[in-house]
Amino acid sequence: MINDAQINGAYMKNPFILISDTDKTEYISARCSLNRAVLAELPLRGIDDEIEGMDFKRIFSTPSIVAEIRALSKRYGIDVSDKSDNDLPKILSEGIVSPDARLRQLSERIAEKFGKRLGLILLTLRTGLPANRAARADWDNSCWRFWAELDTIILTGGLASSMLGRRFKEHIHAVFDKAGVKPYHVTLFDNGRYLGVMGLAQRLMIDNTSALVLDMGHTGIKRALVRKGIGEISGFTPMSSMPSEYMRSKFDSDSDKLNMAVELHRRIVNIVTSSYKELSVHESLDDTVLISIANYVHSGVLNPERGGYAKLSALGVNYASVLEEDLSGELHRNIKVRLVHDSTAAALYFEGMDNCACVTLGTGFGVGFPDLKI
Repeated sequence: MINDAQINGAYMKNPFILISDTDKTEYISARCSLNRAVLAELPLRGIDDEIEGMDFKRIFSTPSIVAEIRALSKRYGIDVSDKSDNDLPKILSEGIVSPDARLRQLSERIAEKFGKRLGLILLTLRTGLPANRAARADWDNSCWRFWAELDTIILTGGLASSMLGRRFKEHIHAVFDKAGVKPYHVTLFDNGRYLGVMGLAQRLMIDNTSALVLDMGHTGIKRALVRKGIGEISGFTPMSSMPSEYMRSKFDSDSDKLNMAVELHRRIVNIVTSSYKELSVHESLDDTVLISIANYVHSGVLNPERGGYAKLSALGVNYASVLEEDLSGELHRNIKVRLVHDSTAAALYFEGMDNCACVTLGTGFGVGFPDLKI
C-alpha cells in the first residue's frame, strides 16, 4: 500500500505532484482526483441549480450522459434500444451534424446541458468558494490556488472528440462569460483514442526499438505496436481492443476480493502474453512492456483503494513485479513492466506545455500534468 503519508513526498509548485523520498522520482498524488470533489455551492445560479450538492462524477460522466440519452431518446422518437452504452456517446457526437432534425435536436440539447455542467465544474475550480473548499477536506490552499492560477486545460477522451467536444467548449466559455470570470484556455484533442499509448511511447521508449504498449482502462484495453526511431515515434500499429472485465471494486469479503483479483490478473497476463507472441512473429520486441493503467501507481505499486484495478494490490505490494514474474515465465524471457497512471500517460504526450492540466472525460474525470518528470 502506498499513500502520501508513507512516502512523505515533498510538495512542488504543482501540489499534486510529489517526490518520493525513496527513489526521488515524481508521481501523482491520488488527491488530484476531481471525481471526489463536491459542488457544495454553485458559483453561478440560473443554469442548472439542481446539481448543487452533487459530486463532480455524478454531475458529469459518460454513464450520466448515456442515461440522459436513453431517457430523452423516446421523447424525440429515436430508438437506441439496440445500441450499447459504449456506442451512445459517438452517436451523440455524430448527431450534432446529422441531417435528421430529431437526432440533431436531441444531440444539441444534451451537449448544451452537459457542456454547461462542465463549465460550472471548471468555474467551481477557478473560483474556489469557501463552501466548496470545505467540502474537499484533502485539498489545502495550494490545491485551490493551483486551479485558480492555471492557464490551460486540455480536454481529451471520447467525450472531448469531434463536434461534441467543440460544443462543450462553447458552453464552457458561455458559463464563464455569464459569471464574468476569466476562462481557462481550453484546448481540445480530437484523436485521443490512443493518446495514453503514444504518451508512454514518446517519453519512455528507448530509441531504435519496438515495443508492446497497452492502455488498460475501466471500459476497454487498447493495444499497439510502437516503433521508435531517434527521439520520435516512427511507426504505430494498433491492435484490436479488448473489453475490460472483472472491474468490480466493492466486495463482501477479503477472499471474494482476492478471487476476483486473481481472475483479473490472469486476464491481464493472457492479454499481454498473446499480444507479445502475436507481434513477435514479425517484429523484434523490446523486453519492456509499457502499460497505462486506470489507477494511481508509483514505482509499480498500485493505490489499493481506487478503482477496478486496485484489488490487484492484494497479489503483492508491487504489482509490476508480480506481473513481470508471470510474464517472464510465460514468454521465457526477462520481461520488464512499466506501469503508469492512465491520465499521466495521456499528459506525457503534451510535454513542454507549461501551467497546464490534461483532463480526460470518460467514465469519470482523469487528471494528468505534462510537467511531470517521469
